[in-house]
Amino acid sequence: MCSLTSQGTGKETEETNLLQQLSDACLVVDALEPSVREELVNNFCRRELTSYEQIFEGAELAKLDKTERRYAWIKRRIRTNEEIFKIFPPSWHVPYLLNIQFCKKTRKQLEGILDNLTERPDVGTLLLALQRTIEFEDELAEKFGGDSRSSEIGLDIEEIGRPENNRQNVSDIRKKYERKLAANQGNSTEEKDGNKDLSVPGAGFNFRRIISSCFEPHLTAYVELEERTLMENLEKLVQEETWDIEEGSQNNVLHSSTEVSIRTYIMILIILHVMCCTLVDLD
Repeated sequence: MCSLTSQGTGKETEETNLLQQLSDACLVVDALEPSVREELVNNFCRRELTSYEQIFEGAELAKLDKTERRYAWIKRRIRTNEEIFKIFPPSWHVPYLLNIQFCKKTRKQLEGILDNLTERPDVGTLLLALQRTIEFEDELAEKFGGDSRSSEIGLDIEEIGRPENNRQNVSDIRKKYERKLAANQGNSTEEKDGNKDLSVPGAGFNFRRIISSCFEPHLTAYVELEERTLMENLEKLVQEETWDIEEGSQNNVLHSSTEVSIRTYIMILIILHVMCCTLVDLD
């Protein structure tokens, strides 16, 4: 038993005979009470993630712009230890359970980073961290089963800010999201039930939003603050306008540069509103 739990310390051996002995030992454990297996797997996962917690709690990597490196770490860890994972019977679902623990620890650490920010984060850094997180969750949902609509929603969030989409009618954008949410909502229950294995602790776990939802309060606050700032600038721009009057006309006419600025501000406000509504739909 000690030999099994010690495999998660990062000093794994690749000797075939030892791996076979450990694999045989797992068959013995499988014949015991399920609680023995659960304790063994939990200890293994905890040891596997010990170095992760230590690395990403350090000052250098405990930053929002290092979020993507977290997901690269767990992928590399699983790939590197592929032979070690073969020790365990497939019915134990060790990689699945390891990823569940990883997601929970990652969410806790990211919540701490976001809550302890002394100033508003750069929007590019914030959105990139969110996008990479959504992509990672979707990979897990596709690999282990569960609701995978996060990739569509994640891409939609990214598309909102693209200039070529600014010309699209806002109601059309809104309707597109509503259709996607409605279409996927009916499938999520069937997918989760179909992938559920009651013999596995954590069966039916939904990876969607398990990490990314911790970004939502901070994104909403950012959108609201940007909206207030834009409104203040818009009001100031209108107040400073001289409103030239064309000859032979009673109508006030904006300077072309001012008109462009106002149109830009209004379009940005519309985009921010759509983003905020999308976040609400994700709740």
